[in-house]
Amino acid sequence: MQKLPVLSHLRTFVTAAKTGSFANTAIKLCITPAAVSQHIRQLENQLKSILFERSKRGVCLTQAGIQYRVFAEKALDNLRQGQHCLNQLKNQQYFTIRAFPSVASKWLMPKIIQFMDLNPDLEIRLEASHAKVDFDNSDTDACISFGHQDYPNEEAVLLFNDSVSLVASPLLLQQLPHGHHLDTLLQQPLIQIDWGHFNRFLPDWENWLKLAGYKDISFKKGPQFNLSSLAIEAAVQGKGLLLGQESLIQDELKSGKLIQVCDISLPLERPYYLVYPKRTLANPQAINFFKQLIAKTG
Repeated sequence: MQKLPVLSHLRTFVTAAKTGSFANTAIKLCITPAAVSQHIRQLENQLKSILFERSKRGVCLTQAGIQYRVFAEKALDNLRQGQHCLNQLKNQQYFTIRAFPSVASKWLMPKIIQFMDLNPDLEIRLEASHAKVDFDNSDTDACISFGHQDYPNEEAVLLFNDSVSLVASPLLLQQLPHGHHLDTLLQQPLIQIDWGHFNRFLPDWENWLKLAGYKDISFKKGPQFNLSSLAIEAAVQGKGLLLGQESLIQDELKSGKLIQVCDISLPLERPYYLVYPKRTLANPQAINFFKQLIAKTG
């Protein structure tokens, strides 16, 4: 069986390939330039291939070096992932879950707090981010995803389908001469939400107005936000009407801070999913939380 390279030699090779300089490699790895040269030379001797062309300006990969770099980087990445999985197995008293900021604060956080009250020995770490989770290279154990198309290789469990409905603050309604009449309401500013590339899956005012029978109405645009939670707060403050996501406005509806002023609702074109890699199945605390979360939304 062919002998494998020394791990430190592989790391030196990959770093030198990225920097194009043995001197900079020495600085990054906190070793001497002579040690860098020695690592590369020993690796080349073992592989019986020249990996770098040396010059006064630095070094650059040969064709053999270019090809070998692909496999060397993959090998180091696999080792990092293996260590990451082992570390997670050692730390099963907590797990980390990620969600979009508004979903995290308005929908998920109350459920996490309730679960932790009933399980005081468990720590759940909640991350709020729009970024896609790279499960192979992060400590995140699960996420709440809008659709699951970005995670074709992970486990995905349907949580719920959401809808938007017309809501307003009592502060705003009290100022209107004809109360909840739609013709009067729709003269108020209409709060806008910008979801970026997800906008096509979120019903907008034109969709809602068309369903309500207002095809050619000109409306007054209100403030625009990229977070649903900010739009909800603006509506509570009486800054306009809102097409509020029903999963995110439950507390405001129960407390009376917002009132649903029309029965017309429109579904979002994608459901929300609980997504997690297979490695998370080794954490019984996480699975226990997932079961309760799914039961509450099912």
